[in-house]
Amino acid sequence: MGYNLFYRGDKLNTSNLTNNQKLQRAYDMIASGDDYFFIKQGLRALNYLKKKGYHLVTSCDVWHLLDHANITPNNPRSMGLVMKLASKNNILERTGDYRPSKRKQANSRPVRIWRLI
Repeated sequence: MGYNLFYRGDKLNTSNLTNNQKLQRAYDMIASGDDYFFIKQGLRALNYLKKKGYHLVTSCDVWHLLDHANITPNNPRSMGLVMKLASKNNILERTGDYRPSKRKQANSRPVRIWRLI
């Protein structure tokens, strides 16, 4: 791994970044190609859910579609990037509500509910 000012040990430190810097890091991840295919397919999955008549979704809904298509990320945090990019590009908006995750790996932790625009 190359030198990264925000890399500390085995964890990425983004606590001191502004929202714009975090978004720029997200775009940099896409440009690097690390999880480009996963991110692209995640955004396509959101569009598919919208076409199927879904109004409210969580990342679990996207994971479900991608898992069934055998599409996996190099880094599971890329799902957060999918949702952030969808929000920034007016595909999704926050509702302020949460529900327990349906994914076994997430141990029923709360996940944000998003409204498809």
